Amino acid sequence: MIYETCDNCGANLDPGENCVCRTDGKDTKNKSDKLIVLRQLPVIEEHLHKIKDEITSKVETALSLVCAEDTVKTVKSARAELNKEFSYWESQRRDIKSAINAPYEQFSDVYKECVSDVFKNADKQLKSKIDSVENELKFAKAAEVQAYFEEYARSKKIDFVVFEQAVPSVALSASVKSLKEKAKSFLDRIAGDLSVIETQEDKDEILYEYKQTLNLSGSVSSVVNRHKAITEAADTKQEEKQAAIQQEEADAPLTAPSAAQPQDDRIYSLSFTVWGTKAKLKELKEFLENGGYRYEQ
Repeated sequence: MIYETCDNCGANLDPGENCVCRTDGKDTKNKSDKLIVLRQLPVIEEHLHKIKDEITSKVETALSLVCAEDTVKTVKSARAELNKEFSYWESQRRDIKSAINAPYEQFSDVYKECVSDVFKNADKQLKSKIDSVENELKFAKAAEVQAYFEEYARSKKIDFVVFEQAVPSVALSASVKSLKEKAKSFLDRIAGDLSVIETQEDKDEILYEYKQTLNLSGSVSSVVNRHKAITEAADTKQEEKQAAIQQEEADAPLTAPSAAQPQDDRIYSLSFTVWGTKAKLKELKEFLENGGYRYEQ
């Protein structure tokens, strides 16, 4: 019996029979195998082992050179020769690589035009359509939850937070119920914190800090630390002032304390006997006269 052979999978077929691999329209891979075929692998002819010993010898000779002040030019020259030869072999390697890549790059351009660009463009358009629908669904869900959030916030008399703080993002997979519970939990926590703040001595300051951060412990600590800093600064200033006064008193000359006496215009007399030299008695007399004192000799 004469058989035909399937040129796709190699199966034996009766004359006129279609192979299963061709009749299965769902097998995209088999179709692709016929449209993209690598006919021949690149063959690189090289004889590099013939020059390995020569290259190794040149390298070893260069490395054996002693590099010193009087030989550094020789070492530089040897290095330059090695780099020059290496560049020669590198240029040949790059030529081979370019030759091998050339047919692939040509194939890649055709593949991009006929396959990848078509699929990617379709995916982009489909994604845009899907995103449009899903965004509308998420927007509607977010609007429903936000309405609940705002109503519950009003009931708790909380007016300094926004919906996005409670629910930063709305996932399509999240249920409305779970999102409402999240929003409620957020507002309940704030209501509890406000109750605690109301019992604090510096509640107005703490509330101001809390509205900025929504962090109860941090707000309390911030106010306490600020008051502590103010008190310490005042104490330091008072201590410096007291020290300055003490220093001023220490530096001031000693003077007899003077007490303000009420003016007395009455005239009194005082009797006493003075002993001294003639000169001293003369000075006393002049003092009495100059001072406006009346006296009797």
